[in-house]
Order: sequence, then C-alpha cells, then structure tokens
Amino acid sequence: MICNQAITAPYPTRFSLSLDHAGANLSNSNWAVRPTSNYRKANRFGREMAAHFLQQLKDDPDNVGAGVLGHIAGDIDFQDKTATKGYWVGFFSYLERHLYRSAKRCDVFVDLAFVQAEYDHRAQYATELARMEG
Repeated sequence: MICNQAITAPYPTRFSLSLDHAGANLSNSNWAVRPTSNYRKANRFGREMAAHFLQQLKDDPDNVGAGVLGHIAGDIDFQDKTATKGYWVGFFSYLERHLYRSAKRCDVFVDLAFVQAEYDHRAQYATELARMEG
C-alpha cells in the first residue's frame, strides 16, 4: 500500500474555512460529493477524504484548531438517507480511528489543560491589546 499515492476521486481533497457554510454539493462546499447508489464505494471514498484532511492538517498545522472540521460538518447533509451517506460515515469513522490512536499516546486531560491555558492566554492578550488601542 502506497500512502502518498494521488487519488483521483469524485470528492474534495482540500478543505477550507469559509464565512458561511455552503451546504452539500455546492461549488464552494467542503462536501461536494457525487451522489451514488454504492454505499460501500462511498464509504471507501469517505475514508480517503479523511486521509486527505489529516494530511492537510499535517502539511498546514496553522489550521489545527481553526474549525475546519466544523465547516466540513456544516456542509454535510446528514438527513440524506441514500447510499451517498456512506461518504460521511467513512469520513468520520476514519477520523475516529486516528483520534483513538492519538488519544492512546497522551493524557488527554493534561493536553486539554494545556490547550485551555493557551486559549486563555490569547484571550487575555486580545483584551489587553483592545484596552491599549481603545
């Protein structure tokens, strides 16, 4: 199995933040997938989409914590009961696998405390900056 193999598929391979959620299958959507009647294939493509997303985070760590995953989820039609839902099932299932593997390697509550302290520090800095400018 070649991990860096380029995949040509009927789904997005780059994900982004937008001012609003585009919705499923619109041109500026993070979830522009082709409708399908093959759940198994959609599930496979969903896992591949998740791999692209994870690689994107590795390549551009500035997006980690920026809410890109929330924008992806906001563009998904979770009410779709057709085989097309296999895309999002595969996508989130593969992400769960990686979340588990990551969580096994650290104390998640120690990490949470670190992240929260980082956010608190940024908020304090922004408040002080606003006070100095105001």
